[in-house]
Amino acid sequence: MAFSTPRLVLRLTSNARHVASEPYISEPLKKFNETMSKRIAAYRASGWWHSAIRARMEGADFYGPDGKRYVNMISNCYLMLNTHPRVIAATRKAIEEHKAVGVGISAKLLKTDLQAEAEEVLAKFHQVEEATIFSSLFSGNGFIEATATSKDVIISDAENHASLIFAARLSRAKRLLYKHLNYDDLETKLIEAKKHDPEHTFIVTDGVFSMEGSIVDIIKLRELADKYNAIIVNDDCHAIGVLGKNGRGTDDYYGVKNYSDIVTNSVGKALSGTPGGYIFGSSDFMTYVRHHSRYYMMTTALSVADYATIREAFTVLMEEPEHIQTLRKKIHYMKDGLLSNGIDITGIRDVGVFAVVIGQELAASEVQQSLIREGIACTYARFPGVARGQARLRLNVNAKISQTDMDKFIEAIVKVRKERGGFPEIVGDAIPVKRGDPAKRLVSEVITMNLE
Repeated sequence: MAFSTPRLVLRLTSNARHVASEPYISEPLKKFNETMSKRIAAYRASGWWHSAIRARMEGADFYGPDGKRYVNMISNCYLMLNTHPRVIAATRKAIEEHKAVGVGISAKLLKTDLQAEAEEVLAKFHQVEEATIFSSLFSGNGFIEATATSKDVIISDAENHASLIFAARLSRAKRLLYKHLNYDDLETKLIEAKKHDPEHTFIVTDGVFSMEGSIVDIIKLRELADKYNAIIVNDDCHAIGVLGKNGRGTDDYYGVKNYSDIVTNSVGKALSGTPGGYIFGSSDFMTYVRHHSRYYMMTTALSVADYATIREAFTVLMEEPEHIQTLRKKIHYMKDGLLSNGIDITGIRDVGVFAVVIGQELAASEVQQSLIREGIACTYARFPGVARGQARLRLNVNAKISQTDMDKFIEAIVKVRKERGGFPEIVGDAIPVKRGDPAKRLVSEVITMNLE
């Protein structure tokens, strides 16, 4: 029996508007691109534009395209174990031994030996049954969406990280907000939750709130959770590796154990500097999450280098806890130096992240740019990450920063403050354009879109 080969027939129409050599752009795409251009222009005009700093990293240092060295006040990798010789050697060895960088498939379908070893080290560090590594903590916090049902209630701190907020929104649970670190309001919401007769009630919080460096009162939270039969979910990524005698985070800082029922962490923060996040808990809980979280099942696993880095960084921390004390001394030196020079800062003394409130969004952007010109790599936060008119420099201290660099930063920010006549500036309506101005309307549209 003979088979004919199908032919691809091309028909040229008389209304063809392009030739093969020219890229085709549809009219809807043109309109969409114009909308993006208008929004960008509105952001630039109002000081809401955030440009990434382009730099080359060498150890804990940053160098610009022109070779200029910048003081690192921007990295969340507080302990800087990503620069530790053992960690670098383990990462290199993993690639050489596996003769590949990654597996190109979900960890649900194929878990490498390195992933398994990294998760075992995490469980050992936290003294729990199991840990599960995700491609990011944004994905890891998605366990909320995978486990909370319409029979549950989620009560969240109003200043929680966006990953917790969006995970709660995607779940089918009833959602309540309590005022930031206001435990009277939390109790009010717990009483309200009882009216819904939930199967489970979750109190969801950050351990350390990264826009200000404040810390949750885990003792008070545990007291309320026990009183109202609630489960505490703690995103502890700015506390683990920084706070507590053993660097185990918020519970360790308060001298308690397992007051936080479910803990999540980003490995890129204090320790390894790599992509990835993890959650830990009972074996049954971990098994359920791995089989029901779409963020775990439908995401390509991390590279072998990432898993090796995570495994070795946490191993180093357990064997060399002195890194925590080194970091803490530098945090204290930095904060004491700023305060003694009249620079007001937010947060508690032991936390590695803190802020200097500037006020108006445009002013914060200008202060950041002035500091960059002074050789300081830093960033700023603005609405909707913080309240309107409360834009701020968001700063980090790491264990590798030298006293010389800390002094340079302190001198630079004192100089910039003097040049501008002080901080903060114009706390209030943060968009410096007239009401009714198209730029303001566009910015408001973008903000509304981001918050919905």
